[in-house]
Amino acid sequence: MISIFSHYRYLLGSALLSAALAVAFTATSPFPLDDHHLYQAFVVALASGSLDLSIAGFHGSDIFAVPIHWITASPISQIYLQILAGILIPLLGYAAGLRLFFSRKEAFLFACILGLMPFIIFPGLRGWTGSAYFCLMLSSIALVKKVPIASGVLFALAILTKPFAVVLAPLLWLLLPDVRSKKIQWFVLPGLIVLAYLILQYIQAGQIMIGAHPDLSVGTAMQGPKRIIMNIAHGMQILFSVHNYYYPDPALTGPGNMMHTSPVLTFLGLFAILSKDFWSVKWRRALLLGFIIGMGLNALLDHMDHYYMDAGILVLIIASIPVLARMPLWIPIALATLHFQWLYFWLEFVTNFNLSFPFFAPLVLVDLFFIGFCLAQRKKIYGTLRELLT
Repeated sequence: MISIFSHYRYLLGSALLSAALAVAFTATSPFPLDDHHLYQAFVVALASGSLDLSIAGFHGSDIFAVPIHWITASPISQIYLQILAGILIPLLGYAAGLRLFFSRKEAFLFACILGLMPFIIFPGLRGWTGSAYFCLMLSSIALVKKVPIASGVLFALAILTKPFAVVLAPLLWLLLPDVRSKKIQWFVLPGLIVLAYLILQYIQAGQIMIGAHPDLSVGTAMQGPKRIIMNIAHGMQILFSVHNYYYPDPALTGPGNMMHTSPVLTFLGLFAILSKDFWSVKWRRALLLGFIIGMGLNALLDHMDHYYMDAGILVLIIASIPVLARMPLWIPIALATLHFQWLYFWLEFVTNFNLSFPFFAPLVLVDLFFIGFCLAQRKKIYGTLRELLT
């Protein structure tokens, strides 16, 4: 029994974190806003048998809300999907981590970090699709070896939820069987799904729309060289700061503009990519390319938005995991800085989402995990402190 528990303890920890997120959601209330009404309209139409891509918005994840709508007939069935997706993120993060890393410990670290990103998990309460978006990206990684067709479909739907999901393409290329022709064949499937979506939207709407902005098209959304350079500079500031200064209108900078993960993790991710000690050359190239794609796509738009940068930052988080595993002194620093996001989210949404203190259950659970880690490593910790103080 002890050996079985030892083998599955990290999976159990990830499941407990998902359970803590379920508890956190009981301390919230949905508050449908703006984009939700477009996504919900698409879900209602699809549930009645009509694929209407003239409705603005990227609708890849909305497909999974259709069964929920059949069961509940609720005007917020799309939000219910986002809540379910948010709860599943740690478990799917652990599954994806098993494909990306060399140990269950690293996969568990990855799951814990993803479970402490409230700006990804909880904005679904207003109808944003970030949680389902992450579930689709993580699932495409987790299934790419054993169920490649399902992985390809999920990758396409991730792109059709937010196109920034293409940052995963270099990583998925490496995870596929090491036969060039099979890799190319795999990418044909998501490519065809995305192409079919765009063609059908053009036929129905007369244009390719940019998300929930029917007034924008591919051409009108792009910025000039000066703005792109400013966006890149601003993007780097966001990565190494605890806040996202909203320079198009500084008066609109608020808690929601604060960084959505730890700047320590983004630093360690870039350090791991540039170092020769944590990843092989081909993985470093794939991670760097994915990060550049994510930043580059965002820089082409009006401004650097952390909700749009999340996929590129996910690549940096992936890159940082071996550093945390091999240099655990970084873990308490990263964990401490991950706490800030919960404060910022509380300040931004406490009224809209009617937040109460059980909302912090995932944060408390991960803190308890860390205390357990410290107790298990108490001799090493004591030895390190003794060296520092003598």
